[in-house]
Amino acid sequence: MIESFLASVYKVYTSITDDKTIDSKNELVPKYNGNESFTDKDVRFLGAIEFRTEKYVYSDDNIAFPFDKNNLTFPIEGETITIIKIDNIYYWLPYSNTQYPNFREDVGISEIAREKTIRNINTAGNTSQGNQSKNLKYKINEKIKFLEPKTGDTIISGRVGNTIRFSEFHLTEDGKTSSPGIFIRNKQNPELDNEPIGTLISEDINKDGTSVYFTSGKIKVPFKETIKKQKIAFTNYPNSTNLTGDQLFVNSDRIILSAKAKEFIIFGKGNTGIITDGRFSVDSIGDSHIHSDNSIIFQTKKNIVLQTDGTGNIWLGEVKKTNGKAGQDVQRAVLAGELIALMEEMLDAINKMVFATGVGPTGPGPHNAAIFTSIKKRLGKIQSSRTFLSK
Repeated sequence: MIESFLASVYKVYTSITDDKTIDSKNELVPKYNGNESFTDKDVRFLGAIEFRTEKYVYSDDNIAFPFDKNNLTFPIEGETITIIKIDNIYYWLPYSNTQYPNFREDVGISEIAREKTIRNINTAGNTSQGNQSKNLKYKINEKIKFLEPKTGDTIISGRVGNTIRFSEFHLTEDGKTSSPGIFIRNKQNPELDNEPIGTLISEDINKDGTSVYFTSGKIKVPFKETIKKQKIAFTNYPNSTNLTGDQLFVNSDRIILSAKAKEFIIFGKGNTGIITDGRFSVDSIGDSHIHSDNSIIFQTKKNIVLQTDGTGNIWLGEVKKTNGKAGQDVQRAVLAGELIALMEEMLDAINKMVFATGVGPTGPGPHNAAIFTSIKKRLGKIQSSRTFLSK
C-alpha cells in the first residue's frame, strides 16, 4: 500500500551524520545489498529529513529519505514536502507550488507546522503568506524571480538566482525554429531585484553575474563587449547582429582557465583575437614561439622592447654562429656611438697626417681639412633616433 501526504520539514540531515539520536532510528534506514552494518556515521541519512504534519505531530520516528538522492534540492526547515509511504518507509519529494523560487511551501501545511509542531522556528507575528518570511529562520529573498519559460523548456532553479535552462526556442530570431540551447546563469541581474513579486524575467548575458551559453541554429545572443580598447588588429570581430549558430559564450567579471597537469591548447579555425583594456602578458619557463605564414606585425604607440637578462643574445633574421667578419651570412650589429667615436678618431688622425715630400714634410691642405671636418660634424646622422641596441 502506498500512502502520500504533504508535510513540513522539521530537521534536515546534510552531512554524514554523527547524531547519536539516529541509533534508535536505524531500523528505519533501508538496507541495501544486505548491508546491516550501522555505525554512528551513516551516509544513508544524507538528505533525510524529519517531518511534521497535523496528523504526525510529535513522533520522533517521522523520518523520510530522499526519493532520489542523486538528484535533489536539499529542503529547508519549514518548507513543504511531499511524503510517500512505501512498505512502512517514508520517502520525500519536493513540493513546488509557491510564488518564491527560493522557498517551497503550502500555506495551510506551513501554518499548521508553525502553530503546532515546529519548536525551532519563531511563530510570532502574522502567518499570512505575504509575511511568512518574517516567521522563518530562513529568510525568503523576495528579490529573486522565476524565469519566463518558452514552449517545452526544462528549467532547473536554485534558490538565489542560479538557473539552468534547456530550451528549444529561447532567444531564437523567429521564435519558432528549433534551435537547441543550454543557458546557465549564476546571480540574477540586480536591475530586476525591485520588480514586483510574480514578474517573470529572462536571462541577460550582459547583466547577470556569470553566464555560460551553449547555442545553435537561429539563437541570437545579444552579447555586447565592455572593452574601451579600439579594435585595430582584429577589426573584423563579429558583433551582436550576427552572433548566431553553434557557439559557446562565457561572460563574467573574471575568468580563470587552468590546465594543472597537461597542455592548455586553443584552436581557432577562423581569426583568433585577444582584446583587452589592461595588460597582456605571457610568462613561460620554456621557449615562447610565434610563427606565421605571413607577416608578424608589432605596432604600438609607445616602445617596443626586446630584452634579455644580460647574457642572452638577440638575433634578427637567422640564428647562426658567426665570427663577425665580412661575407658572413650572419654578422654582429653595430653600435652607432662606438662607430662615430672611431670615425671621429680616424678623421682627426687624417687631419694630422704628415707626408714626406721632396721639399720637406707636409700635411693635408686647408681645403681637404675643411672637408674632413664637415664630415665629422655630420657623423651623428648615422644614428637612429628611435632604435637602440645594447652592448
